[in-house]
Amino acid sequence: MTESQPDEFTNFEIVQDDKSGLNPDVKSDLNRQNENKDVQETVRETWGGEFEFVLSLVGYTVGLGNIWRFPYFCYKNGGGCAIIPFILFLTVCGGPLYYMEVCLGQWSGTSPITVWNICPLLKGLGLLMVSLSLIYIWYYAAAFSWVIYFLIQSFFPTLPWSKCGNSWNTELCIDASTNITEKMLNMTDHGLNTSINFRTSGTEYFERNVLRKSSGIDTVGPVHLPLTGCFFLGWLFVFLCLAKGVKTLGKVVYVTVTLPYILLTVLLIRGVTLDGAWNGLQHYFIPDFSKLIHGQVWMEAAVQCFFSLGPAWGGAITMASFNKFNHNALRDSVVVCFADAFTGIYSGVVVFSVLGFLSKETGTPLNELPFSGASLAFIAYPEALSRLPAPHVWSVLFFLTLVLVGIDTQFGCFETVTNAVIDLNYKKLQKYRLLISAGLVTFLFITGLPLTTSAGYYIFMLIDSYMGTFNLVGTALLECIVIAWIYGANRFSADIEMMMGSRPSLILRIIWCFIIPVFLLGILIPTIVTYSTPTVGDYKFPSHANIVGNVFAFAPISLIFIVAIYQVIRQRVSRKSVRNLLKPASCWLPNDLKQRKIYKKTTYEYESGFRFRLLDNILGIK
Repeated sequence: MTESQPDEFTNFEIVQDDKSGLNPDVKSDLNRQNENKDVQETVRETWGGEFEFVLSLVGYTVGLGNIWRFPYFCYKNGGGCAIIPFILFLTVCGGPLYYMEVCLGQWSGTSPITVWNICPLLKGLGLLMVSLSLIYIWYYAAAFSWVIYFLIQSFFPTLPWSKCGNSWNTELCIDASTNITEKMLNMTDHGLNTSINFRTSGTEYFERNVLRKSSGIDTVGPVHLPLTGCFFLGWLFVFLCLAKGVKTLGKVVYVTVTLPYILLTVLLIRGVTLDGAWNGLQHYFIPDFSKLIHGQVWMEAAVQCFFSLGPAWGGAITMASFNKFNHNALRDSVVVCFADAFTGIYSGVVVFSVLGFLSKETGTPLNELPFSGASLAFIAYPEALSRLPAPHVWSVLFFLTLVLVGIDTQFGCFETVTNAVIDLNYKKLQKYRLLISAGLVTFLFITGLPLTTSAGYYIFMLIDSYMGTFNLVGTALLECIVIAWIYGANRFSADIEMMMGSRPSLILRIIWCFIIPVFLLGILIPTIVTYSTPTVGDYKFPSHANIVGNVFAFAPISLIFIVAIYQVIRQRVSRKSVRNLLKPASCWLPNDLKQRKIYKKTTYEYESGFRFRLLDNILGIK
């Protein structure tokens, strides 16, 4: 037995008053003209060229995590052998999931807030994606302001993180010129404890000058004005680049996406020629295949693959919605996945060649250097660059690279939020894009000011720890269930065939239906089981801070249930079947006028029962 779409999904007609006195054929022609005019007025803007979309998608996907997280992931998990499970997961899970999102956005031509008309019961997925992007650009702007701060300081006559003796330094500060033995003797002569933990000039510069970090999240302190200025510059740059949407973004990415690879290549050439570089590259590349028998390596490879590509934020759907209907989405998805993997591996060579030099220069074992996360970008690597000939040149190149890589990610998430607002009524709100962008930037700047206080780093780490894993993985899992099972992998394949002329392969449909859900559950379940409250070094957040963190963790995903309950109540009040909420709404249509007319006149019959639904999804057998 089969069930078809609700009547509201079939072709609808415009009814006019018979008293008009017009011939029925004339009225029909007028109705058709009015419909065409309305479609033309609401037609979505598109990229200026195919290359603009690819560059924008690469810029959105390749972020700071490719530079400071991927190398650490490889080092921690057996060097080069960790790349094997990463590439495997990227090929069979991450890539197909990313391709699904690109096709979803391109076929519908809508942003995440409206694309989930594909399943009205779970329209809350759109609100979840937009809220995640909004929270992300809010707190991520703090890290971006740190990068701008370092870039500006790189033009000073003396790199301020290379020397002690500044107003922010303590007696425990050491730099490249410090004789540690002599300093130890001098301090013990003054009656200080012999077990002294010295702090490098780079560490003190970052914590005591850039962040002006307090003792905890409750000690907020005043706004750090120089950092606030950098915070403002970051948002101003975003606004100027995105003031006119994809029209300006498509041009900006030619610089912001391609230039980082040129700068990384320059840093690579310099890095591999340094004394001790081979020591760092050995730690990075020489594989320890015994690590592959440990489940932890595969778990971390799956997590790295998922967060590296960045599905479930809504950015890929948003940018794909500006594509022409027949654009080759498969080709571009493959290019983006390759760029993501290549950038991570390439950045690792740049990072570890310089860290090998720093290890030999300081006599510190490489595994004792602080090179994970933010400490790599803002402490270890700047210290290493300060020891090179012409350190200002290398410092400017490095932080300019981080600025360009970081801003592209901001672009994608910012466009997701602004287009979510505009798509609520595209015909009326599109002309106010500039005002909407200005209002959003102003809101994010004002509400983000606490991130520039002495407690800003703790706020950043708290939100970063709580916001990501549960929401993102849960969103991706629900997204996959909706497309592959509720809407149907076979039906989605027919939509892709409508766009590109060929259906996805049997293997790809199997991946969508089975492998990706298992992959995502393999990330989500261990994360829940091993969950513990976050810390910053030895600092533990107070209970009220963890409550706030849990609000950021669960408030976004609760939107799915709130919207679902609202939809059910609304359906009950209208005395309509709740089952209709699992079928596409009448406004779920292809982003092409010709195909839209054909699509309205067709119905799709769903199979009932798991076995028949399975045959339909995988093999297309009715």
